[in-house]
Amino acid sequence: MIYAVKPAFGQPGQSCTIEFRVRYAECDPMGYLHHAKYWEYFEDVRTQLLRNNGFRYRDLEAEGVLFVVYKAACKYLLPVRYDDVLAVTATVARITRTRVDHTYAALHEGRVACEASTTLACVGRDGRPRLMPEALWSRSASP
Repeated sequence: MIYAVKPAFGQPGQSCTIEFRVRYAECDPMGYLHHAKYWEYFEDVRTQLLRNNGFRYRDLEAEGVLFVVYKAACKYLLPVRYDDVLAVTATVARITRTRVDHTYAALHEGRVACEASTTLACVGRDGRPRLMPEALWSRSASP
């Protein structure tokens, strides 16, 4: 079941941070963390934020509640290399009945290496937009 004590996505402003050590296989031929790998880190932190609120994404999928990336934007500000440690934070920016907006920051040695944002849209198994179940957003949407 998709019901839990906490709202799934948390309150706007709620965040989660995970540290990642850049693996050699994640680097491009120039020796920098490949730009696409940031999105994997963002997804890991975003799904941990969901877990922190008592939900597992795979359980939502089993109930036919899916979230697709509707919009994504990213700024790469500093180079990151093999064996560097990144502290990646996902923050809930906004929640409506049909979408969730997150912001992300990847810090290396206290400096912002990358900033990003996503909008996730709620869809059914048929890929068509749907309203989120009440348990996923109602308490999140209140001030």
